[in-house]
Amino acid sequence: MTKRQPNQRSKSSKNNINIGKLSFEDMEYMLFTIFDDTANGIEYYNARDLTEITLGMAKIIKILRQQSNRRGEDSSRVILRRLLLSKDLNPNRELFKFFAGASMDKLDEFDARSLSNLAYAYALIDYVPEFDDGSDLFDHIAMKAVEIGAEFNAQDMSNMVWAYATVDKTHAVLFEAMGNEVNEFKHPQDFANTVWAYSKAGVNHPQLFEKVANVITESKRLDRFDPQHLSNIVWAYATANVPHPKLFEKVANHIVASDSLARFVPQALSNTVWAYATAQVSHAKLFQRVANHIVESDSLGRFVPQALSNIVWAYTTANVRHPKLFEKVANHIVKSGKLDRFNPQNLANTVWAYAAQVPHPKLFEKLANHIVESDNLNRFEPQALSNTMWAYATAQVSHPQLFRKVAKAAIQRKEEFDSQAVANLLWAYATMGIVDKQLFSSFVPKAARLIDSYTDQGLANSGWAYAVADVDDPTLFNAHFINKCVEKKDGFEIEALRQLYQWHLWQTKEKSHPGGLPTDLQERCYDIFISEEPTISKFQDDVVAQLSSIGLDPKQEVLMESGYRIDAIVEVNGKVVAVEVDGPSHFIGEGRSPTGSTILKRRQVPLVDEIELVSVPYLEWNKLGKDRKKKQAYLRKLLGLTTVES
Repeated sequence: MTKRQPNQRSKSSKNNINIGKLSFEDMEYMLFTIFDDTANGIEYYNARDLTEITLGMAKIIKILRQQSNRRGEDSSRVILRRLLLSKDLNPNRELFKFFAGASMDKLDEFDARSLSNLAYAYALIDYVPEFDDGSDLFDHIAMKAVEIGAEFNAQDMSNMVWAYATVDKTHAVLFEAMGNEVNEFKHPQDFANTVWAYSKAGVNHPQLFEKVANVITESKRLDRFDPQHLSNIVWAYATANVPHPKLFEKVANHIVASDSLARFVPQALSNTVWAYATAQVSHAKLFQRVANHIVESDSLGRFVPQALSNIVWAYTTANVRHPKLFEKVANHIVKSGKLDRFNPQNLANTVWAYAAQVPHPKLFEKLANHIVESDNLNRFEPQALSNTMWAYATAQVSHPQLFRKVAKAAIQRKEEFDSQAVANLLWAYATMGIVDKQLFSSFVPKAARLIDSYTDQGLANSGWAYAVADVDDPTLFNAHFINKCVEKKDGFEIEALRQLYQWHLWQTKEKSHPGGLPTDLQERCYDIFISEEPTISKFQDDVVAQLSSIGLDPKQEVLMESGYRIDAIVEVNGKVVAVEVDGPSHFIGEGRSPTGSTILKRRQVPLVDEIELVSVPYLEWNKLGKDRKKKQAYLRKLLGLTTVES
């Protein structure tokens, strides 16, 4: 470090300094001098001194980062930021690497507490110093810690593994050694931090998790565990995929019985319900209590985007409905300014949750506009892109700009998509009736290569989507595709079998390809396709009545050779015509764009059954009101009737 010369005033008063009256330059000189003297005397410091200095600087950095947006800072903070941080708020690597090197020279002198605090300090600033031989500081700390493992107390062990998990350093031997000493643990924070660390690091240690669970389940009360401890513990078990029903039941019952959830910070609430949903542990009272607490909050301003996203994701995943909670969260997001703090996964999880529960048009509009206004979609993982479009399709929310932007990005990045992402994406566009030939054609080679990795539903979704888009390619739809369908036949659910039947019609009737599905699978698909009992709406009754009024003899719900049911069949001037009464479910949202299913039916019935098909859209019918004459005139024009048939 370079020493700076003080001005004359500071020299004359150096023996009686009033810090509050020092100029910025004088204070800067003093602090730089302290750091220079510390660095110059580094060789005289022992292990404990080195650890305390490093930990002290790390804690200062943590405070400076937390106050980075604060206005009107005093001189000391400005100078400390110059000393300890770079402009992007990363630690001064040169400084901390210097102290890491000094610690390495004396690592044999470090006891358990000093080693633990050293690792903790570097984890606080999220920095892992690397050395010329390719090793790093955490490698050496781990080896020393394993060597003196018996000296560690519970807090030292907890802090040590917390540090390694925080900087994403997994050291199997270290974690095994620390986990074996679990019997030393007594304090809630040690239990919570340790299982959190093992889960985050992805280290399996059954003895550790069993011990912690036993301590909790055998406790008469959990009052000594604060909310953050409980939240971290259930999060850890869910993340590590360690099932323990008694643990989850005990924690949930404790939270439900609490007088108030005021001590639960937003992150703790979010992590708790996320953990129960992820672990597939049902506890209705817990979800109800947490939701009511959030709804009763004056504001959701303290909830970061990830917390909001995780909460609605958890309730949807756990199949717990709470309309007031979803309304409050949606309204909060809609009223927020820009959504820059929402990362792509937050956005995808949020729209997914609302699509599966209760769509909120203003929320979907806000999120779609935010995505469209983004410079690019490179930050979105393919799965997030496909899940987002799945959500809009499931909720039947149209946003042409969003679908165009995502299609363009997906085409450019198609090689990054896995089978689930491909299936969900193409299903979404087909469901919305968006027949983007370029999108579907560009994905053919990728979809063909992924045939072996599709889930049962994914395989059916892909075939159905291409049928809707009417994009055929023998490199994708061939004997291999059919063989995969046969292999998966016992796993197909009802919706998949219906989709495969429509794909079979497309291939054999529309495209005139020989073969198609094997007879047994084809018959099974057909049986499922025709099995759904028809429901006749008041709208359909009205249309049929008016058809009769103009002298026609309509036959309702006629099963055609294709397997489709037609709302009404009439004979007009010696020609049989199919009349489809298309209610709201046949269109996207409240618009006029037909769904993928409607497109497919309108195309396949005329081709397969060789019959003309006409549609009576509900929006057009509604315009006619209750005027029977207008309705009859509308139907005559639609059917090309020049004379009324008797």
